[in-house]
Amino acid sequence: MSTIPNDRTADVPWPTSSQRMPAPDHSALPDNEITSPGATGMLKTAVQGAHDTLDRLADRAAPAVQRMGDSVNSAEAALRAKTSQLRERGDEWVDGTRGSIRKHPLTAVAIALAVGAVVARMARR
Repeated sequence: MSTIPNDRTADVPWPTSSQRMPAPDHSALPDNEITSPGATGMLKTAVQGAHDTLDRLADRAAPAVQRMGDSVNSAEAALRAKTSQLRERGDEWVDGTRGSIRKHPLTAVAIALAVGAVVARMARR
């Protein structure tokens, strides 16, 4: 029985046992017994620096976020007031129109027919 080299391993899309990467060295991780004191110190310094930077950013952003929230609240109050004012004005117009129609019903029907005729002519064009 002769052994023929198997060249099909190069055709597969996954790594074969001869192509695998060696396992990474975890000796610098904090929970390892062989932890390098220099690496741990650098890691702690980097983490503390990142923490301090995030704290400074949060302290600077908090007033801006507060001002933005106050602006949104005042805009909401202004919109609510304007909406209420417009509703009241609309109610006044409806009440005034109802009163005019009750006082002059024939005039209201004539105006409605005239408006209908104008809209119909415009729609035909």
